[in-house]
Amino acid sequence: MKVLRVACFVAASLSLLGNISGQRFANLDFEQSTIISSSPTGYGFNTGAANVPGWTQSGGWADANYSGGSTLIYNNQPLDDPGVALEGTDYWTAAIEGDYSIFLLGGSHLSEGGTNGVSIGQTGRIPLTAQSITYWGASWNRLNITFNGHILSLYAISNTANYTIYGGDISAYAGQTGELLFTAPWVAGGGLIDNIHFSSQPIPEPDAFSLLAIGILFVGEGLRPNYHGLNSKRPNEAATARHAGRR
Repeated sequence: MKVLRVACFVAASLSLLGNISGQRFANLDFEQSTIISSSPTGYGFNTGAANVPGWTQSGGWADANYSGGSTLIYNNQPLDDPGVALEGTDYWTAAIEGDYSIFLLGGSHLSEGGTNGVSIGQTGRIPLTAQSITYWGASWNRLNITFNGHILSLYAISNTANYTIYGGDISAYAGQTGELLFTAPWVAGGGLIDNIHFSSQPIPEPDAFSLLAIGILFVGEGLRPNYHGLNSKRPNEAATARHAGRR
């Protein structure tokens, strides 16, 4: 009986410590997401809706929040409105790593969903030993990233054929609890998010040559044509979808 009481005391103490220290961030690679509806499109992938635990969206077309997470469109994108989507490996903007990545689109000048852009975030505690934060994204990412309303300065630290790794200093907020928020601003904001990671190692400051190379890359990517929406590669079908299936 004494052992049982001690065990209960230890469990209660750990629970209290967890509440005091703050909730850990969860599902930082989005692999805990669940597809709740799916149907074929005829384009080689299915589309539908997915539950993404741990994350809350704001401003997304056809998206909604539930207790403990958000329900997002899956393998799809809005044509012009702001939107957040869970993308799989077989979609046009395919998942970067694993089965899923998050796609954000801030909306175009034709948006009927307002001019506030779109965001996805969650509240958690940054590890006490954290010096840096990194995430994987597209080379053309245009995202604002904040913690508790404070802008985080993240920049490209590595590039591969399929994704870019972005990183920045987080040491000023180590041990603090707050909202980590990724925002695609209106107009022309957007990008992919995957593999968010806190590290005890600092990120090296970019040198002038690296900044120049990154700037050239962004200018080049800015000239690429954009496509948005399930039927965007087919203009007539896109127009039909706009009038039949949109607000």
